[in-house]
Amino acid sequence: MKKYVYCFFLSWLALPPVFAHQPQNTLPHIPDTAVVEQLTDTTAQVTDRRKLSVFARKAAVPVLLIGLGVTHMDDEGLFEGSRGLRRVVQRGYADYNTRVDDYLYHTPLALTVGLNLAGVKGEHHYAEQALLLGMTHFINRVITNNLKSITAINRPDGSNNDAFPSAHTSKAFAYATFFHKEYGGRSIWYSIAAYSAATATGTLRILNDKHWLSDVLAGAGIGILSAELVYLVYPRLQEIIDRSFHSRQQNKLVMMPYYGGGAGGIALVWQLH
Repeated sequence: MKKYVYCFFLSWLALPPVFAHQPQNTLPHIPDTAVVEQLTDTTAQVTDRRKLSVFARKAAVPVLLIGLGVTHMDDEGLFEGSRGLRRVVQRGYADYNTRVDDYLYHTPLALTVGLNLAGVKGEHHYAEQALLLGMTHFINRVITNNLKSITAINRPDGSNNDAFPSAHTSKAFAYATFFHKEYGGRSIWYSIAAYSAATATGTLRILNDKHWLSDVLAGAGIGILSAELVYLVYPRLQEIIDRSFHSRQQNKLVMMPYYGGGAGGIALVWQLH
């Protein structure tokens, strides 16, 4: 009997050290609000840096194309330069003439409409697609038209002096990149079809003697860059509009692209109840 008493006594003496290692307060810890806000701000900053890093990688190809276009405006470098390539084209396709390039760059737009009618969903709702496309077209047109006015490069056929960059090629690659953003995730063949149409447009502009190689290269780069820039800015624009909407429940903000009279932009309509 004494042995059992001693065992019980020793066991009781051993319990306090065990309980001493248990946490004193079992209630859940509620973090400080300021710390939470600071962590949220830090996370947002890291996210923004990642977005910029992603954009830098995606901008590498269009920047390279623009650089090649600028360096081949009037030289005898790669592919004998713009003038050298034109001599080669003129020897083999002197009488070549087609109007297909005036319509081919609309291929991604026609595919977008067709897929929406067929019920194939893209990355955004069709209303947002229209907005994204309008923004892409506006930015692309502003950059292209201003560069044409600044550079004043004569076309190969001598028809006028607004060759650089190629507007047809620029729009073709802008629309192709838009289509790739919306449907490229569903199938790589969507992207291949869009960029094939854009590449064919640029090739036909050279064969028709309407543009130099430099015009087409720079136009392709500007087109891709225009769409990439819109898709980078659009999420942040959505956040700003959402915050404005929630802070003023009585108001409605409507945003839409517009173009007319040689000018375009984004129209913001604030409707009051």
